[in-house]
Amino acid sequence: MNTSHIKKFDDEIDLKDVFITLYSHKLTVISFTLIFALISLSIALYLPNSYSSKALLASTSTEDTLSSKLSNLSALSSIAGINIAGDDSSKSTQAIARIQSYDFFKNEFVPKIRLENLMAVQKWNQENNTIAYKKSIYDETTKKWSLKFLSPKSELPSIQKAFEEYLKILSISEDRKTSFVSISIEHKSPIVAKKWLEHIIDGINEIMRIEDISKAQNSINFLNESVKSTNVQSIKEAISSLLESQMKTLMLANSNDSYVFKVLDAPIVSEKKTGPNRALICILGTLIGFMLSLFLILINKVFKSY
Repeated sequence: MNTSHIKKFDDEIDLKDVFITLYSHKLTVISFTLIFALISLSIALYLPNSYSSKALLASTSTEDTLSSKLSNLSALSSIAGINIAGDDSSKSTQAIARIQSYDFFKNEFVPKIRLENLMAVQKWNQENNTIAYKKSIYDETTKKWSLKFLSPKSELPSIQKAFEEYLKILSISEDRKTSFVSISIEHKSPIVAKKWLEHIIDGINEIMRIEDISKAQNSINFLNESVKSTNVQSIKEAISSLLESQMKTLMLANSNDSYVFKVLDAPIVSEKKTGPNRALICILGTLIGFMLSLFLILINKVFKSY
């Protein structure tokens, strides 16, 4: 009974002994903590600032969509044999998905930017508004890219790798209650961030506007041909109503640059950085150093006891 009790007591951790051990190695704890504090401080100071440009967008009125315009013509259109079922998904939801798509990035965004500003930026110089690049990725003097970033059989970087970087700096969300869309771009240069965000907003409005113009024009051409091939008055009236609605859609698309999104709060050149959080980096680095020193001291004691 006594032997079992003593063995159990010996197996338990003696907290007093632990504190004595740690206190006797206080210089080690302090040294480790200071080293990690200095390392984290150096990292925090080395990391360049990053800035976000934000915009608040409102979806254009659903009353301007083709499906809502033709909702009262469903009976007439069925007589004419024309399917005018509206798209269940809103233009806003579709636009958000397209902004985050590879096709939009490749065809609408990439032609308007410099890829080195997306993939190889080291820091931004505020005084003269210049960007320094990481030489391991892009040599500004020779205008050449590192081989590991190039597409096969090309002197240009991989668009797929560039797309991955694009998704990292892009943030977009829709408020379900208000249907307002918040969108932001983060970059080392606040000027570049603002310009790129404007490219995205203008680009998605333009591409969807042109698509709807093309669809409306094709529908008008089809309906004009259809009206010539029928003598039934009710069908002619239905086609006439459909033509009127398509003409309104065409007129709306041609006269409105903010076709999908109307800007409520425009992008600006931010004066306030969004990162890095230098205080947090220093605190975490110091804590890691402190905890690591305690762990090593205790591990060393355990090994010496055997």
